[in-house]
Amino acid sequence: MKWFVARWYIVLFVAVLVPFPATIQAEQAKDERFPLFAYLTSQPAPTLMLYTPSQLDPRQEVNQRKLATSSIRADLEALRPAFDGLILYGYNEACTPRILAVAKDLKFHAIILAVYDPKSAAELDGVAELTRLFKDDFIFGVLIGNEGLTFKRYEIDDLKIAADRMEAKIADTIPIGTSEPLGAYDAAFAREFGQFLAPNIHPVFDRPQLGPAAAAAWAREQAARLAKQTKKPVLLKETGYPHDGKAGFSPAAQKEFWAAYVKPGLLVRQADAPKEWVFYGTAFEAFDLPWKAEESKIPFEKSWGLMSPDRKAYPALEVWRTLADEKTRKQTDK
Repeated sequence: MKWFVARWYIVLFVAVLVPFPATIQAEQAKDERFPLFAYLTSQPAPTLMLYTPSQLDPRQEVNQRKLATSSIRADLEALRPAFDGLILYGYNEACTPRILAVAKDLKFHAIILAVYDPKSAAELDGVAELTRLFKDDFIFGVLIGNEGLTFKRYEIDDLKIAADRMEAKIADTIPIGTSEPLGAYDAAFAREFGQFLAPNIHPVFDRPQLGPAAAAAWAREQAARLAKQTKKPVLLKETGYPHDGKAGFSPAAQKEFWAAYVKPGLLVRQADAPKEWVFYGTAFEAFDLPWKAEESKIPFEKSWGLMSPDRKAYPALEVWRTLADEKTRKQTDK
């Protein structure tokens, strides 16, 4: 199964930057429509990491079985001090159940499971089964598809069929969504699919002229604009700044991006529409993945990680560790 993300394009998306009016930091009641929504709108805000195992090249099916469980454990132990939730990219029967078993042992709180290929009954049914097996251990959401409409890996009907199959198998307390680059949300289907939106908003591709702080502000503005337009919750799934691979990309610039990104708060809600919120508490991504640059032929695609493949932290991880420390202090004060 191939579930890599190829980005050999630049999304040409021209938008008027409209501020998210009458927004407030999240001093409101939790959104109780789904357990995932309550989790994302709780205070102090949670933090989630986009996770692909550091030692896995998913382009070869055999690598899923070759991946050692001890490697998964080492990955998640490195992430757990800063993150209490994970977002995955796909399902493989040899790998994904082990990720959840280790995450349970390490007391992660939430998992957003993913189906990379909506045409795969094995992925759909495997994800559904995990929500049953671990129903008492995690708060769940499910993403069906990742950038596949944009890259024409599947069609709208494929997502509709997959959603029907998934909803027939999982608890009605688990919300579903899909994930596409920002430009795809010009189309009604991407805006209307599921109970929440999970866009990938990458200023590195869409606004390459912006520096780290301006790029972070632009990504936040676009997510806020999308929430206002659709009147739905938005979890900004992917955004970030590589630390290498192109002039201007450095560990210091990556840290500057994330510091600017989280500074205004991880959750923003409209004062007059508290169910139209934006969650900014996801980090992209856990580890540098060299196979991404090999596949896309874009050098910086291997350098999104907050850690190296051998789990050494880059300076940007300090931003998220500080948030986790602050959260612990607030919980202790309570």
